[in-house]
Amino acid sequence: MSDRFLYLTKGHRQALLPGRMTDHHFWLLVEIAPLHSEKVINALRDFLVLGYTRKEACERHEVSQGYFSGALGRFQRTHQTVNRLVPFYISEAGISYTG
Repeated sequence: MSDRFLYLTKGHRQALLPGRMTDHHFWLLVEIAPLHSEKVINALRDFLVLGYTRKEACERHEVSQGYFSGALGRFQRTHQTVNRLVPFYISEAGISYTG
């Protein structure tokens, strides 16, 4: 299998930046991300949408930083997968994609 198909490996990370995600974008990704803990979801929202530090977000929602890091990784992989899917949906609609 070619490397171009190995999208979920750690070498293909596209980091989500703290405080840069819109609330709407965040909740859409939560719908499809493999996350189940309300505390972790709220801590991720504090970090990604509201711009709290990891430590602050974890303390506010009583989540261990290790568990938070694992959840953030799963959330980032969901985000990366959606980004990789976009060209397929755009091409079906007849729109050119340059990303």
